[in-house]
Amino acid sequence: MQVSAIYINVYRYDIEMAKICIASIRYWYPAIPIYLIKDYSAGVVDSRIIERTFNVGLLKLDRTRLGWGYGKLEPLFLQPRHSFLILDPDAVMTGRVLDRVEEIDVPFIVDEEIPERTRFNEIYYNLDRIHELDPAFFFPGYSFNSGQWFGTSGILTRSDFELSLEWSEPPRAKYPDIVFKGDQAHLNFALHRLEQQNKIKIHRMPLMVYPIGDQADFIQLSAIAQKKDDHPYIIHWAGMKYDAGADLARQDIIDFYAQYYYSLAGESLRVKDRMKRWYLKYEKKLRHLIPCIVP
Repeated sequence: MQVSAIYINVYRYDIEMAKICIASIRYWYPAIPIYLIKDYSAGVVDSRIIERTFNVGLLKLDRTRLGWGYGKLEPLFLQPRHSFLILDPDAVMTGRVLDRVEEIDVPFIVDEEIPERTRFNEIYYNLDRIHELDPAFFFPGYSFNSGQWFGTSGILTRSDFELSLEWSEPPRAKYPDIVFKGDQAHLNFALHRLEQQNKIKIHRMPLMVYPIGDQADFIQLSAIAQKKDDHPYIIHWAGMKYDAGADLARQDIIDFYAQYYYSLAGESLRVKDRMKRWYLKYEKKLRHLIPCIVP
């Protein structure tokens, strides 16, 4: 697979972490095209400094309210056909990840995840009821987090998702008690079905490092600092809050890429961004209390 673009789905409350994600990409790949997929469901997403400093483009879409990660599905429908990497903004590269897939000749590459059944039934789809949507479907025994995956456009269409997903604005789960809300559930279900129907091929590989407990301890910051390609993975702080006052596992790696970001964007922006994170943190809390607030 020859990856020709990286897409990052962002909305108002994760654009600050996206700065770190983009800095990590540019650290390893100075020239790869990067595009933001902006979701305006929670209001304005200001990325002007990111675009200007790191040569980042915007994926132009007809729809602006994308909802719960569904923007990550949009590159699947682009023309001309090309292969890409999708990243969540709360993730960083720790090595030359794109190089690992160059000799893998399949259109889709996902993280190698063997889920525990109870947890699968909480975040993907209902294993006891999924046959109600497709009697011939069977669970293939694996899943993948959609915060990092490789895909190829022009193979799937929106109709491949219509068994479980309505393409409204924002998209809506047709049967949220069977295939749950969010892009991750519907992408897993669609790719599982198409693979079983021999319409696509999927390669699975260790890709995501979830920094809980000691799982990310093997990644050496010194190797990253020296640009040694010892750890070609994606650290993904899935479900962890990156906001003002946060101190996450492997904060040292976040701090390293933050330093790289401000070395290029301007050290004077650091205080301003810290204040913005505080503002967005409390704005988000207020939004939960008063949902009608839209900045």
